[in-house]
Amino acid sequence: MDAVLQPFLSFFKSKPGKFIIAGGLLIVSSEIVYELYLWARKPRPRQKSCEVFFINRRKLAQPLPSPQEFTYEHINRIISYINRAEKSICLAMYIFTMREISEAVIRAKKERSVVVRVVTCESMVGNEGSHLRDLIAEDIKVQYKYKSEYLMHHKFCLIDTDWYCANCLIEYHTEQYGEPKKNMQHTMFDKAVMSDRAGLLQRFGSSCARCNPSNRPKQAVPRRKKSNDPLPKHGVLIAGSSNWTFPGLTTHWDTVTISSLPELIDPFAAEFQRMWYELNDPLKEHATREPLYKTRRGMEGAHS
Repeated sequence: MDAVLQPFLSFFKSKPGKFIIAGGLLIVSSEIVYELYLWARKPRPRQKSCEVFFINRRKLAQPLPSPQEFTYEHINRIISYINRAEKSICLAMYIFTMREISEAVIRAKKERSVVVRVVTCESMVGNEGSHLRDLIAEDIKVQYKYKSEYLMHHKFCLIDTDWYCANCLIEYHTEQYGEPKKNMQHTMFDKAVMSDRAGLLQRFGSSCARCNPSNRPKQAVPRRKKSNDPLPKHGVLIAGSSNWTFPGLTTHWDTVTISSLPELIDPFAAEFQRMWYELNDPLKEHATREPLYKTRRGMEGAHS
């Protein structure tokens, strides 16, 4: 056998043989590099910055989802975003009766130390199906305006978005709506901008990550394993016409929009803080134990 292989070994040891080997290796390595180049240039699906979902429509998926997955598609989508929250959840919700979402919010606070703030409507305080009482039991701060003439009818949630300091909040509202004037019909916030900026500074501080990036919190030790599907850098907005109820997220003619666009997030973030300032009567746990407002004028008919 050695005698048979010897001529081949001798050839490859010669100068022409070495050139052939080197040329072959060059061709193979060039092909590998080219394939890697094509792979790197291949377009990959990008995370959408804005998606709209219609509640009584479902996406057709393969394999077909189970009846439970089919029914809970929109509910599970909201829970998946809450489960990825690392910094904050700011929730403005008129009716909130979804136990599964309530449990996800509580987990975020208890397991990941997420700051949770909730604004709701006084007319829903006594709603026996509301899961506000579960949040309050976990020391989550829930606020509303006592005996307000108007409904807090918003349905939106901000996850891991920045929190304005008083200076940035005033600057943003002034840019968007102009400097408050004495001859205007003012809200409490407008009056504070005019005459109680010290109060706003006391409530919201004078510096934040928006005006001073060094204030952005840094985690030395991750609270949990890095998600394979992290939230966008500046968080997300979940907003629409749906209350967080079972029919509101499964069958009604309703919409949910999920966006990471700053042009959408910023107005909602500033508005939430305006409500946080104005609708500032803290909800007490005992207030949710009985339907206090069933007989209130105009509230007998349920708002959906």
